[in-house]
Amino acid sequence: MVGALLMPGAGSARDGDNINLYRYVLDVDVPESPALVALEEAPLRVLLGAAPKPVMATVLASTTPETLSPGLSLDIAPYFLFGGGVRSLSGYRSNSVAGRLMRVLTKTTVSAALIPDTADGGAWRVGFGLRTTVHDPHDPVLNSTLPERIAEEMERQGVPPPADSDENLTARGVDLSALFEEAEKEMRARSGDIQISGGWGVSARTEGGVFTGEGLRDTRHTFWLTGQAVLGRRFDVLATMQVLDAFGSGLELRTGLGVQRKTSMADFRAELTYDGTDERLHPGAAIDVKLPGCTSAIASLTTASGTDRHDDPVLRGQLQLRWYFARCR
Repeated sequence: MVGALLMPGAGSARDGDNINLYRYVLDVDVPESPALVALEEAPLRVLLGAAPKPVMATVLASTTPETLSPGLSLDIAPYFLFGGGVRSLSGYRSNSVAGRLMRVLTKTTVSAALIPDTADGGAWRVGFGLRTTVHDPHDPVLNSTLPERIAEEMERQGVPPPADSDENLTARGVDLSALFEEAEKEMRARSGDIQISGGWGVSARTEGGVFTGEGLRDTRHTFWLTGQAVLGRRFDVLATMQVLDAFGSGLELRTGLGVQRKTSMADFRAELTYDGTDERLHPGAAIDVKLPGCTSAIASLTTASGTDRHDDPVLRGQLQLRWYFARCR
């Protein structure tokens, strides 16, 4: 089974219905960087349950009344990195154990992030994360006929089929934008389905410079599980549970509910979370604006627990600029 997962070309050749999965990544619901979740630097605490993009880069600036912190992160799917997108369509859609594991593997990303520690001159905060989507009813390859419709349109236009390695179809002289737009609407409107994702992340502070430091301290592990239920083409309900400092003395739980209102230009989110670290409810809101070139800008405003359990909540604002791999209009 492991061999079949790591060498998809063998199954593809046998089935004879090759596709490249990364031709069909839609520009919807870009989830948070798991490394930033571990660093408590995600825009909001209630996380998206959608599948990740194969590659994403994020730059950010977070501010409180006392500090301003820049940062950056990089997320990538190992399966994408090693060119694993070529699959048999029938094999990818299979509900066998291997087929299900293959879909989870395809939607697994690793992430790293780096933020200067403004509270400790010369030190850095570093994060590493791992995220996967275990149930994704909004997968256009699995739950729509988008690959078949694109193949039919190219054949109708007299265009030869693309090579297995081709991840981009835009340079083949056929306007496929209407098909991708229809697929986006179809996937966003799958009401009643729940996308489920989970992750693990670890954060730490360096002893000195990030490259010259002598070790790490204040290591914290975070686990989370999140669900995203679609109640209509433009409205989602979100729920997240996090285990904070999982292997440390400060183990606490955080739970939250959120809503998302989606439009063609921007997504609006609001949340309310209960944080066990200070035993308080914390509200938050964010707007995610789509920009040209598979980029988006996210502005968020939340409250967060203070340094001590009994401190008053701290108001935190953040701005993120993200680039990601997808089929963008």
